[in-house]
Amino acid sequence: MNNVDQYISFFIDGHDSNISFYRPSDNKLLSLELERVWGQRYFRYNLLSKQEKQYFFKYIKSIVKDFGFDPVFKVGLFVIPSFNSNEICLDWNMVQEEFGIIDVHRYDHHDCHAASAFYDSQYDYAFIASYDGGGNDGMFCTYEANKVTGLKKLKQHDFLDFTTSYSITSVFIKEISKSNDRMLNVLTGAGKVMGLSAYGSYNKDLYDKSYTYLTTRNFPNYANFYKIIGDGNLTNSFNGKSAYDLAFNMQIAFENVFIEKFKKDFNPSIHKNVCLTGGGALNVLLNDKLSKIYPNTNFYVPCCPNDSGLSYGMLCLHFKKKLIKDPMYSGCQILDKETLPHILTYRPWQHADPSLIAKELFNGKIIGLCQGNSEVGPRALGNRTILAHPGLFNIKDEINKKVKFREWFRPFAPVCCEEDAHKYFETSNNVNYSYMSYSPKVKEECRKMLPAITHVDGSSRLQTLKSEQNPYLYEILREFEKLSGYPILVNTSFNVRGKSILTHYQAALQNLDSTQLDGVILEKYYISK
Repeated sequence: MNNVDQYISFFIDGHDSNISFYRPSDNKLLSLELERVWGQRYFRYNLLSKQEKQYFFKYIKSIVKDFGFDPVFKVGLFVIPSFNSNEICLDWNMVQEEFGIIDVHRYDHHDCHAASAFYDSQYDYAFIASYDGGGNDGMFCTYEANKVTGLKKLKQHDFLDFTTSYSITSVFIKEISKSNDRMLNVLTGAGKVMGLSAYGSYNKDLYDKSYTYLTTRNFPNYANFYKIIGDGNLTNSFNGKSAYDLAFNMQIAFENVFIEKFKKDFNPSIHKNVCLTGGGALNVLLNDKLSKIYPNTNFYVPCCPNDSGLSYGMLCLHFKKKLIKDPMYSGCQILDKETLPHILTYRPWQHADPSLIAKELFNGKIIGLCQGNSEVGPRALGNRTILAHPGLFNIKDEINKKVKFREWFRPFAPVCCEEDAHKYFETSNNVNYSYMSYSPKVKEECRKMLPAITHVDGSSRLQTLKSEQNPYLYEILREFEKLSGYPILVNTSFNVRGKSILTHYQAALQNLDSTQLDGVILEKYYISK
């Protein structure tokens, strides 16, 4: 094999560490989120011992070899570590030797985010906003891009970390489950604040404080929160109505801070296509608001807007093009697939015919689905997914309490056949709903029919699905429609609280045995209790 034709790209400088592999000759792509390989959520490479690092990269080589790559790569890419371009977090000499890397290219953090979003969008030109907790090139960068000249950065080195400040809010809310790891609380906090915000209401004083807090540049942000939101009370903690109102007003302030910064470079009369990326682009409420404020502008959020997509974005930036038709399912393969024949010898099973699975779901069963390669990015989009009936009132609480073991207020996303989504959701024509990146309202007349996926404010984090994207899940949706009258299912990630999305059949069975899951699908085999 001609391994000069193979490229490897690294982002191992943070909580969403990932490595991607690409072979241009046959457009072969594999993007590994290292937390799923290691089995530890928010895996951090720099916490490993030297011996663990050596073992880790040998294991990575075995994975990519099994996937069809030569485990030697002559060309390597990496993103410059956050805030410090002179030091590389990973042990580069060891990595170069392990993978045979000779030619090395370095890229900036937000450039990689922007490239991933733009080239995957398939727009001929676009305005791009990339924002998150920070890279070597700032926290909020804007670009103009076209397929001929590539990316042009308009603004960079903005070090107002309002995205992390927003996440820190979760640390002071009692309703949000916490570990003893403050950083872990921050990493998981943004989505929880967003979900809880639907229960709150506007309070001018709290909004003003939230806005001031988000726009205060002094570090650390914990001290800012104590001083501005907690009125200097170090023991201040929010609970019940005060917590809901804090989340609501913090969300509105977050949206307004972004929009003010966005409007400085965005011109709706010129910029008809917009890409949103970086970890901040996971805020589906803001994304949806933007699509409504600017109905004549097209918006695109990639499947991996956060740091989990940086190594993939590096490859897009390096080649200045879209690499494959859809990177949606280019993630980690099942790492113990050789165990499946053995599993089938001692576990009773049935063929997972879509009509059988649809019937089980219609009868109230909660089923985990594990097939093919995992999704790239933080969303469960049909290959590492838990499915359930969206029309049952108790399903949301059942999954939260007895399967996922997470907070009561966390909403669940619907997956719906793309061509029918407009019948049930207030969708817009200027966005792509494939990756759960927006929160359209469930139509008023459908909310009682779909209680499990309708949040308290009437919103939903919709995923639409085409037949060619995931034929098996699409067929289940169609079979379910024959029974229920609608091609919609509850869709949430196949993991439990504190664990990464699974990559082993044995982990799926462990979840089946230790939770209130009723069954799991391992490829085309259905194993039930």
